[in-house]
Amino acid sequence: MFLPYDIECNLKMLFRNKAWVFFTFAFPLLFFLIFGYLLGTPSGATTLYYVDHDSSGTSKAFLEALNSTGAVDLKEGSGIDLAQSLNDGKISIYLDIPQGFESSVMVARQSNASPGNLQIYYDRSKPSSHATASVIGQVLNDFNLRLQGAKPVMTATPHDVATASISYLQFLLPGIIGLSIMSSSLMSTVGLSAGNRSKGIFRKLATTPISSLEWNAAKILYQVIIMVIIVALCLLVGWLVFGIHPEFNLWTPAFVIAGAVAFAGLGMIIASFVKDEEMAGNAASIVSFPMMFLSGSLFPVDQMPWFLQIVAKILPLTYLNDGLRASMITNNGSVMLTSIAIVAGLAIVFFGVGILTLKWKED
Repeated sequence: MFLPYDIECNLKMLFRNKAWVFFTFAFPLLFFLIFGYLLGTPSGATTLYYVDHDSSGTSKAFLEALNSTGAVDLKEGSGIDLAQSLNDGKISIYLDIPQGFESSVMVARQSNASPGNLQIYYDRSKPSSHATASVIGQVLNDFNLRLQGAKPVMTATPHDVATASISYLQFLLPGIIGLSIMSSSLMSTVGLSAGNRSKGIFRKLATTPISSLEWNAAKILYQVIIMVIIVALCLLVGWLVFGIHPEFNLWTPAFVIAGAVAFAGLGMIIASFVKDEEMAGNAASIVSFPMMFLSGSLFPVDQMPWFLQIVAKILPLTYLNDGLRASMITNNGSVMLTSIAIVAGLAIVFFGVGILTLKWKED
């Protein structure tokens, strides 16, 4: 029985190599922890500098209303060149209350004159500035209602549905799993295949009763076992460190298996066209590196420039990530069906082409 023997040998070789154990299991976990802490954990209130040229009861009441939201940390900036600080990137937003603000508000209450106008200056390239400007707008709307003594006649109750309630950490976890499947399956298969060719192991295997299909099937099963361990570790860290509780259903292992087969097959194809072992690793890196950042593993695809979104649509890791998120987070049936069809189809094609192109009797 070649399959269990080969899988056992590969697992023993893996766990005897401490460096390979680190890059296989610890590296994706470190990736998850670093990005999770940098981008996923709440950063507290945003600092909002302001200058109150009016120093009136109305302006002070408005600032107090802003401060009471807890979303901003107000800092008086009269002694600072706020415009220059914004241009230098030292701050992301500031509020300017002009002189005569209260007078304009009082006149506007009694007539159709222009209302008092606050000036908000912000750097639109920084996401926090958009959130802070939104908070200012919400407080301003509430302030208008209170000044006019108006009674709201309409209300709206927000309901989070689908991805609207997904935090970055929830988004990141399936992406790290998908990234781990891609990197481990692709790099491991390329390295093993290229090394076997350069050492003449394939030529020796060709003289045995073992078929190419059986040998490659053993490598696929080995990759699936490794992926199951990685997924379990990622889920455990996500739960213990960040309190993430993703769903787990039959779709999730289906995506793990299909992804492992697809990228192992892609690794076989790469190894068959690059003869040198070192060059094979470089070729695998060239293929995997763009997918790491363009397939939605770390950042949403729809936030990328339009031309990069087009590139993302042709990358297999994009559909693996989409399927994992649909099965673990959103439970979106249509996305799961579409994604598994694409990933499984690519797995069949890549694995089939890999067996045909990776010839044992070469050189």
